[in-house]
This record gives sequence, structure tokens and C-alpha cells, in this order.
Amino acid sequence: MKKQLLTGLAIVAAASMLCGFDSAETLDSLSEKMAAAEVDMKSMSMGMDINLDAALNMSDGTTSNNMPITAAGSLQIDYTLDPIAMKMDGSIDVAALSDGQTTPIESYMVTAEDGTMTTYMKDPVSGSWQAQSDSTGIDIKALMDSTAGQSVSFSEMSEWGLNFELAPEAADVNGAECYLLSCTFDSAALNTILQKASEMTGQDLTADENVSLALSMLDGIVLNIEYYVDASTYLPAKAHLDLNGSDFSTLNALIGQTMVSVLGESAASTTFDLVLNDCSFDATIAYNTVDEIVIPDEVLAAPTADTVATPAA
Repeated sequence: MKKQLLTGLAIVAAASMLCGFDSAETLDSLSEKMAAAEVDMKSMSMGMDINLDAALNMSDGTTSNNMPITAAGSLQIDYTLDPIAMKMDGSIDVAALSDGQTTPIESYMVTAEDGTMTTYMKDPVSGSWQAQSDSTGIDIKALMDSTAGQSVSFSEMSEWGLNFELAPEAADVNGAECYLLSCTFDSAALNTILQKASEMTGQDLTADENVSLALSMLDGIVLNIEYYVDASTYLPAKAHLDLNGSDFSTLNALIGQTMVSVLGESAASTTFDLVLNDCSFDATIAYNTVDEIVIPDEVLAAPTADTVATPAA
């Protein structure tokens, strides 16, 4: 009887560990578990897809012109933490006023113990490689190790204008149960971030004319964010961002004003309407799947641009 009871308790305990999604989870408790899970992360592999389907419609009341703007890209990023290294490759296809042009993207990044970060970029036209080194004087690996496991609560994020919500039901990502966190980021949230940063620095960042112009251009534009966290590992599994549903009336008016300043009063009778059918970004993430990032000899032999030295704070 005792043996059966112990067996039953073991089964219940195992089931509780494998049950995944817990409706009693809160944003802050989830952020703590996410930070703890990241401690054991050794590498990461991310696949990203970018899509843009838009058009700029112009009309002077008599004639109308439509300029489609499209873009589609796919990137694969592999990243290791010890040593800190990154490989990225993929391509992006952009079309506006002409046939689409595909641009290949390929790069590597490595860091040294003294904080020197070297990035290798491949020229999409010539196919040649160029290296760029930046020296910070900081042991980046030691810095990352010292902050491992430290969580930033979603309550703290809300003070900076990022108000995440936790869905009450599990979401499915490739068959895995996930917690779904979502929020919207707009000009008001950006203004909150600038105000908080101003309080910390003692400088009114919103007083800058360029900042004010940027905030006015973003009026009505909303970035929708969806963040999926695996319920069994507490590691991010997927991210989705889009600008769909944004109001571009303010931006359209600014486009019109800019065209008048460039082309003269003859453009004053022309209306501009930016139509966004889809502008989205999707990423899926896997962990501890990259053993090593090997940089080819031809890349390592690339000429290096002048090193940029950044004094340590």
C-alpha cells in the first residue's frame, strides 16, 4: 500500500512538471521564471520573416497614381554565448517603382575578452568581405554572466509605457503550449520612455526639435507586439510585431507638406494616402541547438576598417 502511495505521488509530481500552462501564472512570476531559465542558455537560433505590402496613392483631383511598395525578407541568425559569436544569413526583396531586387545578407560577429567586437559584412554586389572592429574595454562575457538570472518585471516595464497583458488561455506554437503576452506601443508610450529617460539624465529629451518632429510623425501609428513563452521551458518561442491597424492620417499630412516644400505650391492640390495592407515581423526561436559558429578563412582574411575605441564608463 505504501509503495502504491509513493508511486502515485511520483506520478502526480511528474504530471505537474509536464502540465505546462498554468492559468494562475502572473506577469511578474512569469518574468522571474523566464530570467531563471535563461541562465542555462548556451546558444540560440532564430528564424525571422519580414513582410511589407503597402502603397502610396497620389491624387490631384483629376488624375490618380498608385505606387506599390513591397518587401519580403527571410533571415536565419545563430548565436552562441561562450564564446559570444553570431552568424546571420538570408535575403530581402524590395520593390518600389521598379521590379523587385533581391539583396543577399550575410555577416558574422565575434568578441574578444578585452571587449573588442569584430563584425564581418559581405558586400551584396561585389561579394567581398569587410571587417569592422569596435573596442569597448569591457569583458562582455563577464558582464553578461553577472546579469544572468536578473529579471525585469513587467510591472516595471509598464512604468516605461510598455503595458503587457497575459492571455488567460494557452497559445499553440508548433505544437507547444505557450503563454501569450501582448501589448501595443505608440507615440504616447515612446513619450513616456523619453520622459523617464529625461528624469534619469536631467535633460529634457522631448524639447529637442527632431524628437518632437519624430513624435508628431508617429501620431496614430501603433506597433502591436505578441510574445510567446514556452510553458514547459519558460523561454521565448516566438515573437510577432506588426503596424497593422495604424492611422497614417498625420503622416500623410506631413508627406504632403514635405512635397510642397520640395516641389513648390504646384503640389499643394495633391493628396497623399499611404495604405498599409501588411507590415509584419515574425520570429521563431530555438535554444541550445548551435554547438559552434565557424567563420570561414576567407572571411577572417577580410581587410579591417579603422578600429573605433570606445572608453569604458
